[in-house]
Amino acid sequence: METLLRKYLWAIDLSVIAICAIFSARATATAIETKLARGALPAKAAPRVASAAPPTVYGKQFEDILKRNVFCSTCPPILPPPVDTSKPPEQSAPQRTTLPIALLAIMFAPPPADPRWSMAIIRDTEQKSAGAFGIGGKVREATITDISETRVDLEISGRQEYLELFDKGPGAAPAAAPAAAAAPSSDPLAAELEKGVKKTGEHTYEVQRGTVDSLLGNMSALSRAARIVPEMKDGRAAGFRLFSVRPDGPFAKIGLQNGDVISAINGLEMSSPDQALMVYTKLKSASHLSVGLERNGQKITKEYNIR
Repeated sequence: METLLRKYLWAIDLSVIAICAIFSARATATAIETKLARGALPAKAAPRVASAAPPTVYGKQFEDILKRNVFCSTCPPILPPPVDTSKPPEQSAPQRTTLPIALLAIMFAPPPADPRWSMAIIRDTEQKSAGAFGIGGKVREATITDISETRVDLEISGRQEYLELFDKGPGAAPAAAPAAAAAPSSDPLAAELEKGVKKTGEHTYEVQRGTVDSLLGNMSALSRAARIVPEMKDGRAAGFRLFSVRPDGPFAKIGLQNGDVISAINGLEMSSPDQALMVYTKLKSASHLSVGLERNGQKITKEYNIR
């Protein structure tokens, strides 16, 4: 037996080597397969996963805790936040003022002129007085905030009100319809001007005191007789220019023409709204007016004796 084993020992060794080789081959194949399988995963397009939203952070205030669901700490609040239904206070539209005042005339300074040059002639219907006012002026308890061509805006204790030119107010009675056979009405100042203004020379006039009072008391008719616009030269005020002067109106009756620039009255240069207001306040008591004006590039002085 021993002789037989020694004779075929090489066959046994060969069988053991073959078995070990088979196991080694299988182990190597398994390892390679595993490696290939792991290396192939990155090559495949990985499915896109939506990024998770950041976790909601709930407040730790007492009111926030009461609003949450006590049985679910991650659930949204049971009570939605209150919706603010309050609206900002709406600005009410300006109303026609109820003050006993009336707008008689406006001298409007269009851009680029200084808005302070705009002036409004306002009459107090209770005190029977009238005056010229600029932006920022006080009329009773109202403050003038803006002056346009036909309107004056007012502020009274935070309220926005206004005055319209030729507006007689809410209490004014409607004018009666004229009779069919009645003659058309003439200029209310025409008759007064005919008898109250007398030309005594090329540039001299005599004016009755009653005519001056009638003109100042009827500013609405006076404002329709011409447009008065501030005149600017080299960026500085140089007076007032007359436009649309009516041939039969009060300005033409006292020798003024369309395009005239009134530069001074009684030596006071018309270079600021304050000086223009000063002249207006002195008109009722003045006995003589010397009006300096420029016409077609020439200097002219008109003299008026008031009796």
